[in-house]
Amino acid sequence: MPKESEIRKKAIEILRSDKWIVWYAPKVKYKQTDVFGIIDVLALKGKQKKNIQLTTLPNVSGRRKKIISFLKKYKVELPVEIWAWSKKDKSFRKEKINIKLRKKRSKSNRPVENL
Repeated sequence: MPKESEIRKKAIEILRSDKWIVWYAPKVKYKQTDVFGIIDVLALKGKQKKNIQLTTLPNVSGRRKKIISFLKKYKVELPVEIWAWSKKDKSFRKEKINIKLRKKRSKSNRPVENL
């Protein structure tokens, strides 16, 4: 199974070849840190942005649950892409997660957002 650093290098190579500006958290005491525990790589291009969680195919389900749990717990609407490395195909399988928060209705039936 490839190491996280190897998977990250492949993802960054793909993004940079497509003209994305890429950032990832540096290692701290030999341990890679994620942004909010769910984002490994941030990428920007023009008005577009990507929040990417890197993993391998066998771990997609666990990552998906972790991301959805975080978004619901903190009531955050944030698109996160899971890039899962397939050792067999030597490519990424990509999946996008974005939950929509429901707006509460006030007594006057107008949408109200909680802050």
